[in-house]
Amino acid sequence: CHHEFLTSVCSFITMSGAALAVVVIVVFFLALYLLQRYGDLQKQQRMVLLGTLLSWYLCFLIVFILPLDVSTTIYKQCVLGNADHPIRVTRARRTNQTDGNSSVYPTVR
Repeated sequence: CHHEFLTSVCSFITMSGAALAVVVIVVFFLALYLLQRYGDLQKQQRMVLLGTLLSWYLCFLIVFILPLDVSTTIYKQCVLGNADHPIRVTRARRTNQTDGNSSVYPTVR
């Protein structure tokens, strides 16, 4: 049971890590696109462009990472909550014993 739990936690960590990497890259290109769209890249100094890109990137990163963080935290709590209360599976009892009225020989009528 614990092995299955560790497997689900490890897959959760790689899933959230991959989602975080995608969000970080997409937000960087979003900030770069908006800077190119609304800023005059030829007239501005490079430090101003870099500072603006960094500030927009960090602001957008917070906006996009916060829902990801909340959803992964809720998912992790759900997984840990279900691990504390395992579902019991009962097996049917099989015995090799027969009760008093049964016989291995067929009854003749």
